[in-house]
Parts: sequence; C-alpha cells; structure tokens
Amino acid sequence: MSIPLDCVVVGYNDISFSKMLGRTEVYKEVSGGYRHLLVNSAPFRGKRIRYADLLNVAIEAATGKPSRLHVARLPNLGVCYLVSFLRRRSYWTEFINFYNEETARFCDLLKDRPRSVAITTTFYFEPEPIKEIVSFVRQYSPETKVIVGGPHIFNICSDNAPSVQDILLRDMGADIYIFDSQGEATLAKLCGLLREENPNLSTIPNLIYTADRKTFQRSVRQPEANSMDIEAVDWNLFEPDFLAPTVQMRTARSCAFKCAFCRYPVMAGALDLTSLEVVERELKHLHSVGVKQLMFIDDTFNVPLKRFKELCRMMILNKFGFDWFSYFRCSNADAEAFDLLAEAGCKGVFLGIESGDDRVLRAMNKAATVDKYAQGIGQLNRRGIITYASFIIGHPGETEDTVKNTLAFINDTGPMFYCLESFFYDPKVPIASRALDFGLSGRGYAWRHNTMDWERASELVEEGYRTISNSIILPLYGFDLWSIAYLLGQGMSLDQIRRFLGGASKLLPYPANDERTSALEQELIDVFHTADQGLAN
Repeated sequence: MSIPLDCVVVGYNDISFSKMLGRTEVYKEVSGGYRHLLVNSAPFRGKRIRYADLLNVAIEAATGKPSRLHVARLPNLGVCYLVSFLRRRSYWTEFINFYNEETARFCDLLKDRPRSVAITTTFYFEPEPIKEIVSFVRQYSPETKVIVGGPHIFNICSDNAPSVQDILLRDMGADIYIFDSQGEATLAKLCGLLREENPNLSTIPNLIYTADRKTFQRSVRQPEANSMDIEAVDWNLFEPDFLAPTVQMRTARSCAFKCAFCRYPVMAGALDLTSLEVVERELKHLHSVGVKQLMFIDDTFNVPLKRFKELCRMMILNKFGFDWFSYFRCSNADAEAFDLLAEAGCKGVFLGIESGDDRVLRAMNKAATVDKYAQGIGQLNRRGIITYASFIIGHPGETEDTVKNTLAFINDTGPMFYCLESFFYDPKVPIASRALDFGLSGRGYAWRHNTMDWERASELVEEGYRTISNSIILPLYGFDLWSIAYLLGQGMSLDQIRRFLGGASKLLPYPANDERTSALEQELIDVFHTADQGLAN
C-alpha cells in the first residue's frame, strides 16, 4: 500500500468576474462595491470584463491564436513558502500553483487520497473561491481533510464573535481553519498529527475544527513567530522551469508605518527583516536557475533606508542583472537611494501616495508631504523607472477641494500609471479610533463621514478617470504593477502595455452595450497585430 501525500497546497483561484459583478450589483444602491468593480473593468463586445481578460481577448482577436496570459501563472509566493516550510520538515507535499489551469493535475493528486489539502487565502475577500476548491476536493477525495488559513480566515476570526465565525466557516465547508496571522508552523504540526490513526486536534494551538461540518471546536490561541531567516523559501526545492523567468519574493514581514486606513501592520505585527546574507543566498540560487525578473512584495522595500542601500549594493556587486519591481516610499529616499535603485536594476515601483493634499496625508498618518512625493516621482521619472501611483478618494477629512488637489497632483507630476480607489472602511484600522472626530460610520464600501460619503467618492473616482490626461489608468484590481512585470517577462514591450492600457482607459467610461465602443475596441485590438512575435504564451 502506497504512503499518501501529507498535503497538497493550493494557490490562487480566479473566480468568474461576471458572477462577482452580479453579486455586487444587488447592493449598488447602498454600497460602492459595484461601482468599484466597474471602474476596474472595461466594456468589450457587449459585456464588462477585467483588464486581464480584456488583454487575452484583444490578443486573440488580433493574432487568431489563443492567449492565456495571467499573472497568477507566476510562482505563487504563498504556495512556495508553505511548500518549502513543509518539505523542509520531510512532509510529502505537492502543490497546485494556479487552480484554474491545473484542475486535471489536482484531480490526479486527489485520486491518491492525500491526507490534507491546504488552501491559501492571501488574495481573497469573499468565500466563493474557497468554496469552489473545497467542493472540488469533496468530489474527488471526500476523506481528505481540507485546511484553510491565511489573511481571509484571520480577518474573519479577528472581526467576529465565535457564533458569527461558525456561520461563515460552515458556509465555506472546510474541516479545519487556522486562526493565526502566519500559520505555517500550525500547518506543519497538523501534517504530523494527521499521520496518526485518531488525531486529537485539540493538542494543536490556533485551530477551529469540525467533525460534522456543523459544530466547531477551538484549540488555544498561541500566536506564531517564525524566523524570516530560517524559514526563507528554499528555492532548491522547486524545479528551475517552474521558477524562471519571473519570481516573487519577500525580504520583510509587516510594515514600518501605521497608516490610518491600513490593517496590515495591525495583523502582521512589528516589522521583521530577512538578513542580507539570506537574501543574497536566495538571489544567487534564483540567478543560477535562469530567473531574470524579481518582484519584491515587501510593503516598504526601501525602509530602513540604510538596509535598502546595502541590498542594492549587494545586487550591483554580484552583477545579477535582474530586472526588479517593488513597493517604494518616495518620502524615505535620498538622491543616493534613487541612484542605487536604478543601478541595481529596478524597472518599476508601486507608490502608495494615497493623496495629493497635505491635510489628508496628515489624517492618513502617512508621515509624508506632497512636495516630497512630487520630488520622488520626478527623480524616478528622470531615471526611466516605471511609476505606478495609487490614490484613495474619500478618506475621513477628504473634501471636494482636497480631491481636486489630488487630481491636479497626478496631472502635474505625471506618474506613468495611476489608480484611484474609493475609501474602504475597515473598523479594525487605526482611523476607527477617531471615528467620532470625523463622524465616520458604516463599513466596507458603504460609509459616510462629516465631509463625504461613498456615493460622492465613487463619482469623484469616475470624474478623475475621465479628466486626468497626463497619466494612464492602471486598475488596482486584477491588473497592476505586478502584471506589467509579468508581461514584460513574457516578451511584451512596455510600449504595447502602455497602448493597451491607454486603449482600455478610453473604453472604461462606457456601459457594456454602448455602440460608441466599436471603434475603440478595434483600436485596442490593433495594439497586438504583432503580439505573436516573441511573446511567450
């Protein structure tokens, strides 16, 4: 009798956009969620689709060949981290990197009745993608234990009483949930325990579990503190063909700042850094197996500044030649940092600027000024670095005038790409402690405060997208800086990407069945008449 797999780790599940739009449309009169999806999509041939889907449809129309470009085809960092963690401990672990494209292989793995399937939830804000995977596992291996953890589960359990948690978790349908902001050590203990004939789940901290999928039990909470150095991804445990040409990696956990609208530092705890020696070891291996591009997902890659400069010098000294992309904080950089960034191979940065008005920046606790941001964008533009600037419209303290200042800031500074996002109110973020000061109430995309509400913020986002002329819209949902890095790695030119996004921006304001979109659709298709020349697919 063969020994079963200990665990199959499952990565991203890209659910139907049309279904998501339909679910959200029901609440369009009471929440800005529906309008948020509209401004992150475009009309094409009678329906509203995401930019990622629009790209493939346009390429297929232009070339007559199928196109399956999708940023989720990159090595999923959450999957790589968990698989590395488990394999280091001699647990027999396989993985499904991108669920939508690997269901046949997943089915084959499930036929061998693995002891567990672990579902990551890094990019999920709703249960549907989780439920779909759970249902798939139940169909092909009913006795396999389904484990779900990650940010989505942590947020559910942090925000709700146990009785509400039970309702939400029961709806997902899994057997075991890991309630921890990290959770990988808990998963490893579970893999060991599930080898036993009668595992006692109460002996492992941080679990919410069920035997009948109706009632839940909870073990004690014992927050994890896993070492960034010891548990850095061991890239040797993966095939080179899986890694090249583009890899996501992290060198830090959490964020050095506490912006008023952001929950991440609250969830992840104090900033924790990987040593440069370990980062260098990772980079040397990735370089040796043919990786050409890197995406550093650290929330504040250039903080602390001294460490950032040392990291850049290390990459320069090793002559890796990577093209890399990262988050970047303009307000925490000097002239030397900009020079080192360019020399070390940086090709693009995500700038979480959030407002072009100093009063709103103070309310956001951004520890930055408009002038400093403007200088930073200028420094990056002069060095030919792709700049992608994100902005929040409607944060407490926002007024019509502050929004005008933000729109003017974008036109004046000219980042290559930008996005506008309506404020999303999470009652667990720092600004909630000042809710009375701002008259802030509501939740999610349904909120109001003394100087604005979600409806007006949604209108101002749409107005900005119609009027800003000196920067190109790059939506934050489904197609962002990481998509650009991925497409460049697949052989697409920056000029093609800019023309595609510019064409999509022209389509964006129209409803799905507007006859005026026909000429604009053809203009978009024309971008890719030579897309089959050198483009990996």
